[in-house]
Amino acid sequence: MKRIAVVVVALLVIGAAVGLALVRLGRSAPSGSGGLASTTIVLTCPDSAGQQGRNGETVVGGVEGLVLPGSGNPASLTAWRGTNGRRYYFYKVFLAVSKSSSPFATVSIVRPTSARMVYGPAIAASSTGPARVTSLVAASRSQIRMPVCGPRFTGFAGAIVVLKPSNVTFSVSSPGRKTQRVTVPLGNT
Repeated sequence: MKRIAVVVVALLVIGAAVGLALVRLGRSAPSGSGGLASTTIVLTCPDSAGQQGRNGETVVGGVEGLVLPGSGNPASLTAWRGTNGRRYYFYKVFLAVSKSSSPFATVSIVRPTSARMVYGPAIAASSTGPARVTSLVAASRSQIRMPVCGPRFTGFAGAIVVLKPSNVTFSVSSPGRKTQRVTVPLGNT
């Protein structure tokens, strides 16, 4: 009887851990936009690359890294195929949120509706085989929330995923700040 109780407790702990991980990544059922889900990735301070100095990039709504020279060059996109045979284009983007956005900034993709972002634990592995590409696409979302973790810019590594070279419109908001929008060409000269 004790063995059954231990197994039940172990399964409950594992189930709770998996449930928390799914909530943390903002998992949801895939939407109708090419199998990409559309919820929020909520990042935490341990997900950050740490405090950064300002790099002189354009700051939009307290976030730098969205507007980068050369983003319109098709060579800036990396094309990978998923297990479904579909080609996905990844544009690596290091975003940094200013302390003036405290306690957090939210970056949302307005259009195209098929575009997504992948940040946090999902981006950590470096392999790019079809199964890995499919898992990155599954973890991608239309919105990320980045916390302010100190007095300087808090940086986060990630990527924007598009189905083809596109102009992507972002909305950047944070408590107490006016929402700002910016359109960025991703591989779309």
